[in-house]
Amino acid sequence: MYTQKKVKSGYVTILFLVATLILFVFHTLPSQKKNTELSSQADKLRTEVSLLSGEKEELAPNGQLSEVEQKELDKSIPKNIEQDIIISNINELAKKADVSFNALTFSLQKGTAIPSINISAGFQGTSANIVRFLKMMETNPRKLVVKDAGISRAQTDTGLDIVNLSLSMSAFYRNEQ
Repeated sequence: MYTQKKVKSGYVTILFLVATLILFVFHTLPSQKKNTELSSQADKLRTEVSLLSGEKEELAPNGQLSEVEQKELDKSIPKNIEQDIIISNINELAKKADVSFNALTFSLQKGTAIPSINISAGFQGTSANIVRFLKMMETNPRKLVVKDAGISRAQTDTGLDIVNLSLSMSAFYRNEQ
């Protein structure tokens, strides 16, 4: 009789260990997948930060950027300030989104790790056009980072809702001689 209890408790122990193992496996698989996803996102962010800071990542065998990567870097972060190109890029986006481009000021940001220009700009248009404009700003090849945005809404005499958008942005450049 005593040996029968030992056998039954042994089965219960083995069953408990198997159940624990199964639970552990099903619990860790989603965590491993999420960890892999987060790791790939972190790698993408590291690449983007290194491109913004002007560091050259060793992506090609000789330690230099490939020709395609260099062209992409030059589009997003040019080697000089290029204020005229920034103005024309913003103006083109405003025209495409049917938003009026009212004001623009530049100030050079000195003493930072990444050379940048602070840009303040004013825009006016309908709500839908302003949203379209902001989406176009996100996908613009020239990297413009929006730091602050202010929106005010007004109604015209004809009853049309007009939105005034004030943006504070940064544009980066690589200070290479």
